[in-house]
Amino acid sequence: MTGHGPLLDPQLPTTSTDAEASEVEADEDSFGYGSPPLETAGRRRAVWRWMQLVVLALPVAMLAIVGWSHRSMFFDGYIYLHVVQNLLAGHGPVFNAGQRVEAFTSPLWTYLLALTALLTPFSLPVIAVDLGLACTVSGLAIAVVASTRLVRRVAPDAFLLPLGALVFASVPAIWSLATLGLETGLTLLWLGCCSAVLVRWAGDLDTEVPRWGLVVLGLGPLVRPELGLDTLVFIVILLVVDGSRRRWAGRMALVAWAFALPVAYELFRMAYYGMVVANTAVAKEASLPRPATGISYLTDFTSPYWLFVPAVGLAVGAFLPLAASMRRLDDGTRNRWALVALPLAAVLNAAYITTMGGDYVHARLLVAPLFALCAPVAVVPMTRKYLVALVVIPWALVCMFTLRSVDGSPSAANPFVLVTGHGTGESTAVNWGSPQRTSSWLIPAGIYVQADPRVAPLRIDQPPATGLTLPTVATFWAGTGPYELGTDVQILDLMGLADPLDAHMQLIHRGQFTGHEKPLPTPWVVALLTAPGSSAAQVSAVEALRPSQYTPLIPEATGKALDIQTAWARAALRCPLIHDIAFGADRPLTFGLLFGDITHAVARSTVRIPADPQTAYHRFCGPDTPASVVAAEG
Repeated sequence: MTGHGPLLDPQLPTTSTDAEASEVEADEDSFGYGSPPLETAGRRRAVWRWMQLVVLALPVAMLAIVGWSHRSMFFDGYIYLHVVQNLLAGHGPVFNAGQRVEAFTSPLWTYLLALTALLTPFSLPVIAVDLGLACTVSGLAIAVVASTRLVRRVAPDAFLLPLGALVFASVPAIWSLATLGLETGLTLLWLGCCSAVLVRWAGDLDTEVPRWGLVVLGLGPLVRPELGLDTLVFIVILLVVDGSRRRWAGRMALVAWAFALPVAYELFRMAYYGMVVANTAVAKEASLPRPATGISYLTDFTSPYWLFVPAVGLAVGAFLPLAASMRRLDDGTRNRWALVALPLAAVLNAAYITTMGGDYVHARLLVAPLFALCAPVAVVPMTRKYLVALVVIPWALVCMFTLRSVDGSPSAANPFVLVTGHGTGESTAVNWGSPQRTSSWLIPAGIYVQADPRVAPLRIDQPPATGLTLPTVATFWAGTGPYELGTDVQILDLMGLADPLDAHMQLIHRGQFTGHEKPLPTPWVVALLTAPGSSAAQVSAVEALRPSQYTPLIPEATGKALDIQTAWARAALRCPLIHDIAFGADRPLTFGLLFGDITHAVARSTVRIPADPQTAYHRFCGPDTPASVVAAEG
């Protein structure tokens, strides 16, 4: 069958098409050894095969070793674990029991963690770290195998070097990002599988992508939202390349299979959460461009590691000669598209990330585009016309041992706790998590506020707001602490990732940390936590400890001015639309509410509430002044 040359064995017979490609490569000097004596041919063939296997496995093994030595659990990774805690406890995929808020970015990673926790006896941090590393290494291994199959169609007899895989495994930022408890490893595994599906499709003109392959290609939005762009690129390529061979029914079936799971989850999201996007996307304002910050984020990744060197080397020394050689294949068009599909998706993905301002963690969102650029040329033939690609070998040595992100980069400056190992770190890192420490401040149950991660949450001696579940902890650090506290403590996330009211606050100006720019203003915090007539002084004192990198949405107020703003906030919370945003997720889910959520999901997702309580009241309730505000002013 055309295009299915030997995977690793250069001595196996080839088809006529492979033979033609072999002659071309021979003209370019494939570093052959000549015809060996008959009695030594079998031995040399076995040695050659094992040498090839060992060489191809080197970057994968290296990544496994350095990933394990740099394994860690990132602060935000515990947000996933807290959701999984609630899911396993029977509360659903939520951050707080009884509050239907989608506080996670990757649905597939969340449910994969939960499934693994059900089937294994390990703790959630161990699962998150080890599963992330396993996904990362598996993704690179699959990419190497897929690239080998692709390259063998034009160079069946050449010795292969894993140059693209070496580029990816040599970047020090990848070593820690391979774990962290986040969805990065799953992203790389998905991209590796997509590469394998496309290479399989390109191998024969009579081969169609199987239904399971279409489902795999369509999983992008469930891995990370922006990976929907990658999915779109892959499906469009299939439709365009095979368009003349498919009827409309076949095209519709292809699209239906590819998007079946994302559409099904979107319907679930609208019905269960009442939103068309995750609460995290609203909190981070993922649709608002911030190109200047995004360019800085991009250069902060490309410059420290001199990534322009392997980019040029692989482009000139691998992509261009491979594409030229594929013209001689009967199914050359498909193979060329399989070669460029992931790089096209990578460029589109990186452009979106850059336009939206990047992330607050060094290189995290750019790992996927880098992998997608390297995957098709994970292996490169060792022949003369690919010699330019060998520049990546000295670059890799320099990069691994000397190149690091500079001081002042987002990774060096970020304030978030990085817990090394399998999630077991110093309890002083958050000052609230261990059972012994928790018992010292959580009893009796009450209202607690934490602004400084170095200080345990402080009790607010004020009567709680009506309907507030106790104990409730309001914190800017909705990571390790909530996970360690378990599912019986309500968390008010003051950065909005897990709180619908804060997530829907209107963002007037950008802050220092992309995606974490909505610290809930103090008047709203007081109104949510305490009963009318309560003093705001204690909350205000704790809020004064708020990290300096979080730019306030409105000017800070104290004393009587704060009491007046709090009165406006309490009045605004009674406005029907604001009340629906703040407390709608707390209502028990009924069939009537389910259909109502679907109907109003689009409108609810686009609502933005002014951060100033008085402005919010006038916009959503009218121009009058409530009696409670008049009383506060008097």
